[in-house]
Amino acid sequence: MELSAEGTTPEYMALAGIKFKLSLPQFKDNPQLKDQLFQGIKAGNMAPYYKEVCTDLGWNFDQKLYDEMTKENQDRLSKFEDDDSETPVWQDRLDYMCSIGDKEAATVLATTKYEDSTLTTNRRLDAIFALFRIAYFHGCNVKDMGKAVSKAHELVDKGGDWRSRNKLKAYEAIYCLAVRDYNHSAELFIDCVSTFESYELVDFGTIIQYCVLACALALERHALQAALRRQGAAVQALRSRFPELRELVESLHECRYADFMKSLAWVETQICVDPVFRPHYQHYVREARIKAYVQLLRAYRSLSLDNIADTFGVTREFVEEEISSFTAAGRLQCRIDAVAGCVVTGAGRGADADRSQLYQATIREGDLLLNRVKKLASVINF
Repeated sequence: MELSAEGTTPEYMALAGIKFKLSLPQFKDNPQLKDQLFQGIKAGNMAPYYKEVCTDLGWNFDQKLYDEMTKENQDRLSKFEDDDSETPVWQDRLDYMCSIGDKEAATVLATTKYEDSTLTTNRRLDAIFALFRIAYFHGCNVKDMGKAVSKAHELVDKGGDWRSRNKLKAYEAIYCLAVRDYNHSAELFIDCVSTFESYELVDFGTIIQYCVLACALALERHALQAALRRQGAAVQALRSRFPELRELVESLHECRYADFMKSLAWVETQICVDPVFRPHYQHYVREARIKAYVQLLRAYRSLSLDNIADTFGVTREFVEEEISSFTAAGRLQCRIDAVAGCVVTGAGRGADADRSQLYQATIREGDLLLNRVKKLASVINF
């Protein structure tokens, strides 16, 4: 997503998104994106990153340009003082390594500082946050992002201050999005939006968009509006900068499902080119449609396919095929009566479908628990 920044987000962080777009077939030969990435690399003298980009995107490698940028990098690094382990000199050096895309050197330095027990907890946390940014910038490496979050939790539990805990919420929320944990991600975003200060990772606009997308899927209809109303900055941003996302939330809350489907189509065009969402953007869109179907059907005992199609602004064939697949997968508690041309939910009240789904889940989990107890009993001598 191309977003404007609210705080001081390093300019080089935006290059990762441009590079990711250029790796997609539809943007591979886009001259504007190529020029933006190339000019950004030149402006920052990002020699290591230039080499990485040429390798990953198949660009022609300009040895002369690379040598010039490398010399500039060496001159800058030589000006940093020797590290005394307590001053932020090593952090300046680390930040510069990150800014030129020197993944290997930055990773080594950040890891060394994290493992240095003589440093304060907050200094070591800064090193871990740098490891997360390195993984995020270089290909959105979810595995390394997860490791960084786990290490940060270990240190925060030992005595991190409020600033570190607050920063960790933003970092972890983005990681949770990358692993489809929308519920926890929404919870973390709601907590950190009003006090967000992790501009070194992403800009405030990105956080707002991620927050809304996570909440739209994780929260129930009434809770969604209530949660967003409590976030004044989010409401203001939705009104002034992200009207499409505002329409997504409001149309779902107001049961305007045809408008919701249009907004969701726009969202799909955005998240399919976002490094965090790309691996599972189809999953997100599918889950959003399921949520809308559940919200509509839970109020009825039965509803005609034509009525559902008109409500969602799609064809009857599309609705019939989609509801059939979701029902077969156990995601919708209903059945299609082909003779009557309607969907039968069997719900006398809106909560019955949820109770049925909860009952089935309880039975499955109970069976798993009994099997584990039997296995445990077979190896324990009472």
